[in-house]
Formats: sequence, C-alpha cells, structure tokens
Amino acid sequence: MWIRWATVASLALASACTSAGRSADDPDLSAPAPTAPAGGTTTATAATTVATTTPVPTSDSTAPTSTATTVTSTVSAEQRAELLCSRTGVEVIGQVTARSLDETSGLAASRVHPGVLWAHNDGGERPGVYAIGPDGADLGFHQLRQDALDVEDMAIAGGVTGDELYLGDIGDNREVRSSIAVFRFPEPDPAAPGPIPTVERFEFVYPDRPHNAEALFVDEANGRVVIVTKEQASGPDGRPNPLGATALSLVFEAPLDAPNGAPVELASVGIVDTELLEERVDDPTPHPATFLGFGGVATGGDVSADGTLVALRTYEAVWVWPRPPGHSVAEVFGGEPCRVQTAPEDQGEAVAFVADGLITIGEGVTPPIHRLGG
Repeated sequence: MWIRWATVASLALASACTSAGRSADDPDLSAPAPTAPAGGTTTATAATTVATTTPVPTSDSTAPTSTATTVTSTVSAEQRAELLCSRTGVEVIGQVTARSLDETSGLAASRVHPGVLWAHNDGGERPGVYAIGPDGADLGFHQLRQDALDVEDMAIAGGVTGDELYLGDIGDNREVRSSIAVFRFPEPDPAAPGPIPTVERFEFVYPDRPHNAEALFVDEANGRVVIVTKEQASGPDGRPNPLGATALSLVFEAPLDAPNGAPVELASVGIVDTELLEERVDDPTPHPATFLGFGGVATGGDVSADGTLVALRTYEAVWVWPRPPGHSVAEVFGGEPCRVQTAPEDQGEAVAFVADGLITIGEGVTPPIHRLGG
C-alpha cells in the first residue's frame, strides 16, 4: 500500500429504498450462478436464480453448501445493471470491529451463511480472512498458512463440494515480481476460526512484464481467473510511480486447472478504459486521489453470484457492467458500464455484491460498512 488518505468529510447519506418499494423483477444478486454442463460452458442468462441451502454432512462438519433453482424472469443483465445504478441510496449498515482489520483490501459475501462477509488486509503479513457479521461484528480470523507478498483482492465461487474462497496475491507496487499467486480453499465455518487446513496455490506469470494489480475475479462458469491491473504513468526515470496518473488497465485471464503446479502464463485479453471512466466522474467533493490524478485506477472487483453483473472499483467510483448471455467475465469490460452511487472512503478498495446491491469498506481502524444501491 502506498497512500494513506486523510479522513474525508462525511457524506450526507441519501435515504435508502425500502424492499417494499422494489418490484418483483428486482435482481437477487446473491443467487449462485449456474454451473457448466459436461463438455461445455454456461454463461449468464436472463433467468433469475434463487439460492437455497442443503446440508452436506461430512465426517466432521455439517456446513451447508449452496444450490440453485432457476426461476423464469424477463429482466436482462442490462436492465439489472441499470436498475442497480439508478438507485441512489447509500446506507451505513455497520462498522468493522476487528481493529486488526485496518487495511481492508478485499471483500466477498457468503452465499450460505446469511449476512456474513469475508474480508482481508492489504499486504503479505499474516495472510488470512476475517469473518464479519452483518453489523460488522468480529466473528474471527482464519489464517492462511502460506507465504504471500501482497494480497490485494478476494473472490468467492462454487466448488465441487461447496463454495470456495480465492485470495489474490497479485500486488506488485514496484513491478518486479517474476510471478503472482492465487490461493483457493473451501469457505470456512465462520463460527470456527483458526488455521485453514487445506489450501491450493495457483502460480501465474504475465506474458509481457510484471504488473501491479488489485482486482481479482473468478469466472465461475468458465473456470478461469481474471485480473484487472492497476496501471499508472511512470515517473521521469521510467520507474513505477505511486502518484502517477491513471493509465489504461489491462485484463488478463488463465484457467484454474493447475493447482500446486508449474506457473501458468496469463493471456492478455483486453483493456479497461479507466482513463475515460475517470473523466466521467464529476463529483462536487472529489476524492483526494482525483486531485492527484489517479482517482480512476482499478482497486478491486467482484462478480454477482448469479453471474449477470461485474463490478470494478476505483478510488473514486464503483462501475457495474452487465454480463449478457454468451460473454465471459473478461469480455464484459469491452462494454458500457454504469456508475453506482458511493460514499467517500479512505483508500477504498473492497467491494462485494450482496442480494440487494453492493457492499464497500474502506481502509482504516473500525471503518464503516456501506451498502450501495439500496
């Protein structure tokens, strides 16, 4: 982490929309995405999926795993994005109470433990995930007994026996790393904090040069990891500059089929025009990074559980892309996003979809938890 912001003046929060005011076609973004059939892939459709839970007993656990039931709906991915972005409600729903979670960098919402959020600190010291209750209560820390250099984002996706968490050790401020890593492990029981017993490690290399990145996505339907880089203009000496102006973010992806094996080369598959997105932000009270010229760099991301929406966070905004049928997660960044109303946060990096919108948390000791799109 390079910058620690001064506290920004509080935003007068708009009153949130109540659930009674929403239509029956409002999206449930917490429903899991459909899984791919044998021999093919599945992409998001206009059908809504509704999450259920089914106990899956094991020798030492009865933790539920998510399943999905398809319900016919006429709401397209584009309409879902427009609906989310049209809501202006921003609500403080809680406050992080774990004082050691003071550099919140990544966030994921549990699909089988209602209200539980998973979060992690920026960096490589004592990597692991915190379980947070709906109001920000500290439910415990689950330590990743792996070496890491700079964990910057996380994701959640379905696995063979239940949901799995992904931690992206993808940060590289000096752009010198020969490889990066993504860790995968079964979603822990929030009520049983402790070391994570089983962890898979995926190692990746860029095809061109080292990149700094803070946004990790898992394309659940296609079994691929997607990384959006954090690009800034170099300094006068040609070296990475933490105060450099926003530059075009690059999109890379690779299959998640070689855990604990040799490094896999990422494929360059597109760009995100973060320069243009930055130009579209015209807030009356700009974020400090905006004054310095890098408010539009990519700092985090998420995919909705139903697979129809993709969010990318910057210091100054949260952007949402619809994911039409037949498109991969990486492909959506070539489309047109809309902006979700946000609250100012110190060094905002963490974002996650929940059933009724998005959650964001900034860095700092005991920061507020914001719900967007209410």
